[in-house]
Amino acid sequence: MKNHSLNQLLDERKLWRGQQLRRSVAASDRLSTGFSTLDSALHIGGWPRSGSTELLGEYGIGELWLLLPALREHLTDRPMAWLNPPYLPYTPALAAQGLAVGRQLLVRPKTLSEQLWAAEELLRSGAYAAVLSWFSEPDLNDRQLRRLHIAALEGQCWHLHFRPASLAQQISPAPLRLNLSAVKQALQINIIKQQGGHAGQQLQLARPAALYLQQSCAVTWPVYNSTSVAKTQPHPQALRKISLLANTGIFTSATQQDNAVNVIKTGSNEPSH
Repeated sequence: MKNHSLNQLLDERKLWRGQQLRRSVAASDRLSTGFSTLDSALHIGGWPRSGSTELLGEYGIGELWLLLPALREHLTDRPMAWLNPPYLPYTPALAAQGLAVGRQLLVRPKTLSEQLWAAEELLRSGAYAAVLSWFSEPDLNDRQLRRLHIAALEGQCWHLHFRPASLAQQISPAPLRLNLSAVKQALQINIIKQQGGHAGQQLQLARPAALYLQQSCAVTWPVYNSTSVAKTQPHPQALRKISLLANTGIFTSATQQDNAVNVIKTGSNEPSH
């Protein structure tokens, strides 16, 4: 009976054998993160090209900046989808980062059941290279998480699942789970789990100045005064930082619809934007 239970767990990929550690991974099955220290810490040498990857932490600390190098590389043949993001993606910033606006899809389901259905359909369709998802009720159960991961494997899609840091101790079928946090001018990365490799590694990546400026009190931001700058130009560094703030803000207010990516709203009679 015990052997049967163990085999069942192995078949369901809820655990793996020790000899499966450090198995070689083909270059075609991974994406470089764009950061050599992170590539070295990850067992396969980068991000997985398919299946669920969980990123746990607060929003707006640099989690999208961390993904941009891989997304630029990964979106050469298929578009990407945004499922229920906390803020509206800002297309000029996406374009500035090399993500073509015409290859972005924004989906806004209304209820959790609609979100789960939309996520599975997007992941399994094979039409998208990556799907970024945020759920209104992030504490999903094992069955729901497993369905998302399997759908992503079947569709050869990279599922980037953003979840709160409070769920770090929850059991999840995602082969790779990272905890992200802001530390002064850096992004702290803790590897919670990586299938086939050891976990527990911690590293920091220096963030662009714009990211930590946006997290500071607005009164401390550099101020642009066209009259004084035209006469004396006393703060060239301030102008550079302002330019950075404008070019790296991936999200914007949900009221700015003119520059939004294509939107699909489910469970509603509202027209698409």
